[in-house]
Amino acid sequence: MCAVAFYLIENYPADVGPEFSSGIIQMCGVMLSENEGSTPSVIYHCVLRGLERLLLSEQLSQPDCEALVKLSVDRVNVLSPHRAMAALGLMLSCMYTGKEKVSPGRSADPHSAAPDSESVIVAMERVSVLFDRIRKGFPFEARVVTRILPQFLDDFFPPQDVMNKVIGEFLSNQQPYPQFMAKVLYKVFQSLHTTGQSSMVRDWVMLSLSNFTQRTPIAMAMWSLSCFFVSASTSQWISGILPHIISRMGKSEQVDFNLFCLVAIDFYRHQIDEELDRRAFQSIFEVVSSPGNPYHHLLTCLQSVHKITPC
Repeated sequence: MCAVAFYLIENYPADVGPEFSSGIIQMCGVMLSENEGSTPSVIYHCVLRGLERLLLSEQLSQPDCEALVKLSVDRVNVLSPHRAMAALGLMLSCMYTGKEKVSPGRSADPHSAAPDSESVIVAMERVSVLFDRIRKGFPFEARVVTRILPQFLDDFFPPQDVMNKVIGEFLSNQQPYPQFMAKVLYKVFQSLHTTGQSSMVRDWVMLSLSNFTQRTPIAMAMWSLSCFFVSASTSQWISGILPHIISRMGKSEQVDFNLFCLVAIDFYRHQIDEELDRRAFQSIFEVVSSPGNPYHHLLTCLQSVHKITPC
C-alpha cells in the first residue's frame, strides 16, 4: 500500500474527479496512522511531502482540504517528535493555502475585513495543538515551534486574542519552557510596537502585572516580570539585554534585583503617561512588597526616580 500511495501522489493526474483525490487521502491517512513499525520513516516523510504537493496544486476540494487538516493535526499529536515535526509542515501549509486562513489580525490594509468568530475559533483549535506540543515535547521541538509561533499568531489572530493566549501560556505552571515563551512574548510585543499599537502593549502590561506578582517562587516572578518589561520596551538598549535576562531564569542574586529594577523603571518612565496609571503601577507592587524582596527594592528605586527631574 505504501508503494501504491506514493506512486499515486507522485503521478497525480490534473484532470481527475474528487473521488480519486479523496481515495488517495484516505489511503495515506490509514498509512500514516499505523504504528511506527508498520510505516518506515522514509515513506512516512515522503507521503507527507506528497500530500503537501497535492494541497499546493490547488486541485483539491474543500472536503479534501479539511481532511488533510484533520490528518495533519492528528499527526502533530503523535509521540514521535520527528514524525510530529514533519506533520507540522503539512498543517501549516493547510492553514496558509487560504482554505483555513482567516483575515490577519494586524493587516496593513485598513479596509480588510475582521476575522469572523467561527474562523478564529477554528484557528485557535489549531494553535492549541502547537501550545500542547511545546508543553509536551522535547526541548528541540519547543524551540522549533516557538520560533514559528509569533508570525503564525500575527497572521491568524486579532491582537487581543494573541496577547491573552501568549501571556497566559508564559505564566502557566504547566509550561516547562518559559524561556522559549519569553522570546515569543518579546516578538509579539515588538510586532505591536512596529504596527503603531504601543498603547495596547502598555494596557496589557498594566492589566497583567498582578498576575505576575502572584507567581511563585518569587525568583520566577521577578524573572517573568523582567522578561515582560523588556518585551514591552521600545528601547533597543533594553531589548538587547533580553538574552542575558533569559539566561538568569530562576536566580535571585543582586544582579537580578538590579536588572529587574532597571527594566521596570524603563517601562514606568517611558510607557506610562498618566499619573493615575503611575499610581496604579506602584500600588500593585506595594501590595506584595516586604523588606528584602524585589518589589520593595523596586519601590525604593521608584522613590529615587521621582526626585530626578525628567530630561
